[in-house]
Amino acid sequence: MTSGAAESTTIQEALDMYVRSLKPGGKSKSKSSKNDEPIDHKALYQFVQYFSPETPLQKLSPSDIGSYAEHVNGEGHDPGATSQLQSVKKFLEYAKKSEDITEENLSRYVRIRKSRARQGATVVSSESQPIELTSEGHEQLVQQRTRLMAESATLVEEIRRARADGDVTENSPLDAAREEQGRVEARIQEISATLEKSVIIDEGQARDSKIVKIGARVEVKDLDSGKDPNTYTLVNKTEANPLDKRISDDSPMGKALMGKRVGQKLKVDTPRGTQNYEVISIA
Repeated sequence: MTSGAAESTTIQEALDMYVRSLKPGGKSKSKSSKNDEPIDHKALYQFVQYFSPETPLQKLSPSDIGSYAEHVNGEGHDPGATSQLQSVKKFLEYAKKSEDITEENLSRYVRIRKSRARQGATVVSSESQPIELTSEGHEQLVQQRTRLMAESATLVEEIRRARADGDVTENSPLDAAREEQGRVEARIQEISATLEKSVIIDEGQARDSKIVKIGARVEVKDLDSGKDPNTYTLVNKTEANPLDKRISDDSPMGKALMGKRVGQKLKVDTPRGTQNYEVISIA
């Protein structure tokens, strides 16, 4: 890239180049990338919007990047800030090393502040916990990610064509494609993170269990209405589908059912008030 071209490369154009350089699924293929970590496309979209998409990346100063990092760090208690700034840092490293879009290595000014837990507090990160999925739910996520990756590739091409149409300052199709591509990539990243932490449960074992756990089919009687019992399958929230009576273990009913045995009663807080149920069977 010539120095003149580099000087006129906008933040959005640089990001488009970066996205095209990634492996399918939004992972960096840079040699400097550790552990082939997923890229946070939502974080990069926010970075672009903070400075405005049409701002030349070359115009950003170290103090601009430092101010942005402070903005994201806030009070220093948000664990998501670290991931967000790491993704921005990798993007800026790419801009310097891969395309030489910036003369200054702006990634050095992305200060990542470590969050501090309250003294004496024990912090257990939900990100470190395995995610239990049924085999059906796991397969659905794999298929959904495949569809989204194909959709993302199509959107990248639409962005390229829209940019070639002329004035990008008032290009609605370009803005719409960029927004949709950011949404799709964010979902791909979310699914990938779920699959990486997932554990496929033994559904037969869950159904043979004497207590309610993920994967179990639970027959529940509404003690207040006297209606016929309903049967629910308890699943992780990522594969919940109330229409199929697959309820999340994180829902009010799911939380109340977890660990219960046949014959036990439970109370569930609903919009209609507290409802009383009894576990009829676990199958």
